[in-house]
This record gives sequence, structure tokens and C-alpha cells, in this order.
Amino acid sequence: MHVTIIGNSIVANLGALYLRRRLPDSTKIVVVGPSSRGKLPLVGESLIEISTRFIEEELGLGNYLAENHYPKYALTYYFKLDPENPDDRTYSVHCNERDPLTRRPLSSWKGPGIRPPAWLINRHEFDRDMQKIVSADDRTEQIEGHVRTIELDADSGHTLFVEQADGTQRRLATDWIIDASGRSRVLGKKLDLVTRPRDGQRSCFWFWLSDFDRSQLKNLDALGPMPPAEGEEYHYDRYYTTHHFMGRNYWIWLIPIRMADNSEKISIGITWRPDLFEGDVRSVGDFVEQVERTHPVVTDLVRSGRSGDSHTLRNYRYAVSQAYSKDRWAIVGDAGFALDPLFSNGIAFSTIQLEQIGQLLANDCEGRHSPEYIETLDKMFWAPLSASQKAITDWYEFMHDPYLSSMRLHWVEVSYFYILLPMVVNRCHYDPERIGLWKILQNREKPFDVPKDLRKLCDSVGKVTAEHFIYRGKEKVNLRAMDVVEDVQEVRQQMAEGAEILYRYKRDVMARCEEIAERTRRSGS
Repeated sequence: MHVTIIGNSIVANLGALYLRRRLPDSTKIVVVGPSSRGKLPLVGESLIEISTRFIEEELGLGNYLAENHYPKYALTYYFKLDPENPDDRTYSVHCNERDPLTRRPLSSWKGPGIRPPAWLINRHEFDRDMQKIVSADDRTEQIEGHVRTIELDADSGHTLFVEQADGTQRRLATDWIIDASGRSRVLGKKLDLVTRPRDGQRSCFWFWLSDFDRSQLKNLDALGPMPPAEGEEYHYDRYYTTHHFMGRNYWIWLIPIRMADNSEKISIGITWRPDLFEGDVRSVGDFVEQVERTHPVVTDLVRSGRSGDSHTLRNYRYAVSQAYSKDRWAIVGDAGFALDPLFSNGIAFSTIQLEQIGQLLANDCEGRHSPEYIETLDKMFWAPLSASQKAITDWYEFMHDPYLSSMRLHWVEVSYFYILLPMVVNRCHYDPERIGLWKILQNREKPFDVPKDLRKLCDSVGKVTAEHFIYRGKEKVNLRAMDVVEDVQEVRQQMAEGAEILYRYKRDVMARCEEIAERTRRSGS
């Protein structure tokens, strides 16, 4: 069987590496793409457990990550109690805090714990290194150039017409086409599959900062649980997380980046809903002007260093209406969708796709090409992606609300650690014998949404104080989520445990609010 991957992006090269390991050696794999991205920006510097597991376990690159990139210990969110007052630096800080002790040690890892839960990657270095690894494998052919025309023929095989880097033309026959062409969206445009949401679009601006004073990030009054002290069981530096500062209709990311010479930069960006956000950001100056009204702790950090390498994407969200076809083509990653990066799950959903595509191709190699199974995967892939994006879209309307935002975060993270993550680890997203469990995500309308009665409760709360917040940074991390189990019933058990945690959290929040309200009534009388 011949498989052609269009593109030379992170997803194209991860796909080439994975399919080379997943498929029989007799499978011919060809990667067609330009040698560089040109002026196209790189996004996606924060991995989560799903993408980390894929790169470490499926590709065997755990030691590479440890030796070349920074660890990521958590996603950290900063909810400001008084977002309208720039002089008040009181934040309710939330993160997922526990070390996944059940994972196997990583030999080259020398930091706290047996290995980091995830990684903060320098995309320039990572993408370059993945290209080198693919190039070093003589079983995979690389063609430097651009696909100019495609003739699809599911029965006789597809034909691609490639303009090579030297200007010559090449005709390429293939059984399967995997479109990983990124924002070029080769197949999506050819087949008229690309759609853009009318409402809830996103724009973002980001840049890298060097020679900065990282201590500026500590110039805030942080409420909430702190990491364990030096010498305690799981001590880590909270600086090595993906930082999120929430504002009115926008959010900000800060991601520490390790450079090839071991120097340090930090990626800083802002994402907003243009239909809600009052303002615009096209430069670092615009960023400082907008952000210092709410988060001077962030702009103080920016002023302490040197900014550069800035990029802008405006109204960038899109998605294709179909990802997999019985006609032996697939669309993966940015070629198929552009996500809001709030949960750092863009690369994660791409790796989920690569494993699904690997199963489709393996079936075909074995003479078990099934249009019904392909249609099932195509429908089921979109369920968690669409649900997570819908939850983020709705969140923008009250991102400045520290109390409701903390509840939203808790709901999303418990759902991730107790539902989505264990299902992916245990192949429920593609294993024909386990895929029925994945339908739970398809059948639940809003699996990541805060219940209506909690949202109503928030509306009744007046001024939010420190005691309103309930911190469950350790409880919401499922330590069994990374376990590979023999019986899928164990995954169901984890899901039930997650539901119980959410029930207790809801009960405790409502009881806390009633207690505070009763105390206020008594003091007022």
C-alpha cells in the first residue's frame, strides 16, 4: 500500500513517524511538502498528557523531550478578584497539582517526580528535529515541493501532481492521501469542506520575550493552594506551567521556552472574541495598553525584557465538515480545524486523529477496509472537539468573572482527567471493541459545561471574596488516568469517580455560598 502525507508541519512529521511504526514495513510512505514554512507562524508550545503520551510512548521520544525542552507541571489559571482595579493584584490561582506517580520513570529526567506530566516545547526546534528524524529514515521518502493538483480515484488510486523545489513536475500515484498541509487546507479547499463559524470567532496576537525578569510573575497576591515546599513529596517550580490570565472577553498565555543554546524566552499571547472584546491588538504596544488595565503583573514582565518575533491571526477559526472518507483520504490537524488554544489541546486532537488514521490504514493493509467503520470514526472524532470549543466560546462572555470561571475550570479539568484522558490512553477512540465507550462524549450535549443551577448561584452572589473559592487542585487529577487497563469496565469506574467528584464539588460550593450568605444576613441584622 502507498500512503502520501501532504505537508511538512509538526502533524505531517509526527504522522510519518507514527505510521512508519504502526504499519507493515512493506507500506510505502511519502511526505510531500516545502522545506520551510515561510512566513507562516508556529503555534502550539504547550503539550498536555494526551500529546505527551503519544510522543513519548508511541514515538519513543521521551528522552528527547527531557533533554531538549522544559517540563510542564500543570495548567495554571489566574482569576482576578477585582478585574476593574489595576492596583489590586489579588488572584484566585488554580492548577492541577499532583504527580502522576503511576507512570514509568524517564531515564534522562533529573527533576522532581519520576517524570513531568507534559512539556513546554520550543516549536522551532521541535519541528526542525522531527523533520530530521523523518529524513534519517530511509524507509520514508520525502519530496520537497508543493502539491498543485489532485485527482481522486478511490478504486484505481489517487494521483498527485507535485511541483518540486527545482521547478520540475512529478506525478505521484498513491492509495491513501493524508492531508496535513496545515492552513493551506489542500483537500478541504478542493472538496469545498471548509466552514467558518459565524459567531464566536477568535483573533490572537503573540510574541516572544527575552532577557526578562521572571520574578515579576510573583508580584501578585495569590489565593489558593501553593505547590509543596522544598523537600516535600512533589515539589516543583510553578513557573514551569502554562500560565493563563483571564480578562474581559479575552485570555492571556505565558509559556516558558528553552532555546537551543539553553537560554530562555517566554511566549506571551492574547486571544479574544472580536464580537465581544472592546479593542484591538496588533503590536506589543497595543498589548501593553490593553492588558495593563487589568493585569499589570503581566505588563511589568513585558517591560522587564525585550520583545520580538510577533504574529497575528485574525478571525482564524474554521473546520472541515469531514475528516475521514471511505474513498481513502483523511484530513488531520490544522488542515481540518483551527482551535482556541485555551486548553492546549490542538496537538492533542491531532495525535488522536493520527491514531485513528493508523487504525484505518492498518485495517486496509489487512484487507478489512470498512466504509461503515470510517463513517463511525468521522462522526465520533468531532464530539469532544466540538464540545470543548463550544465550552470555550461560551466562557468568553464571563472570563472576567473569577468565581464562575473557577467553576468552569474545575468542571473541564475533572471531565478531562476522568473521562477523556483515560479513554484515549485505553484506545477507546479507535479500538473497534472499545469505541462504544467514546459514544458517551457524542451523546452528551455539553460534557464540559457548568450545571445551570451553579451558574444561577453565581448570579446571586454579590461581591466575591477569598472564602468563596473551593480549591481541589489535587483531587481533580486522576492518578489512574494514564493506566493501560485490560477491562474497559475500569475506565467506566474512573468516569463514575469523576462524576462523584463533580457532585461533591457542586454540593460543597452551594453549601459554602449559603453559609456565607447566612453570615452576611446575620451581620446585617
